[in-house]
Amino acid sequence: MKKMIMIPALVMTLGVGAAIGSTTLLSGNAQEKKVLSMQEIEKKALAVVDGTVANIEFDQNQFSSIYEVEVYKDTVEYDLKFDAYSGKLLKQKKERLDDDEWDDIPATTATTKIITKEQAIKTAQTKAKGKVTKVKLDDGVYEIELKDGQYEYEVDVDAVSGNIIDFEQGFDD
Repeated sequence: MKKMIMIPALVMTLGVGAAIGSTTLLSGNAQEKKVLSMQEIEKKALAVVDGTVANIEFDQNQFSSIYEVEVYKDTVEYDLKFDAYSGKLLKQKKERLDDDEWDDIPATTATTKIITKEQAIKTAQTKAKGKVTKVKLDDGVYEIELKDGQYEYEVDVDAVSGNIIDFEQGFDD
């Protein structure tokens, strides 16, 4: 007789537990996370190292979404990795700048003034729409990568004139 009462009680307990679990899953816990913008990550990087951001790259795979940021300060390069959702600093590496990396540091003098990273991105977005996944300043050229669905764009913007000097479109790998 006790077994007959226990079975329905057990079934009812499991049913209530499943209903509560599915309700919890469908409410707040399953909300989609939002990837932080490059500007937000740049601010976080500059809070860690007060220098010049030379490169920001967004990298996403099935396991993680991260931003890789290169910051130059004096004669040192800092490689920083941030979680793209939380902005948490995951890794920090410090090394001395190589001779060829000195060209990447923006030189602002009375005669030469370069455009900002934001201005270069805005110029690139006149040629290609999509999410900016990489911005790098190299030898006076902003190299900007954008992704839009299945397409990937690479736009090079002259850091002094602000003109587009190269454009490539391809399929996202």
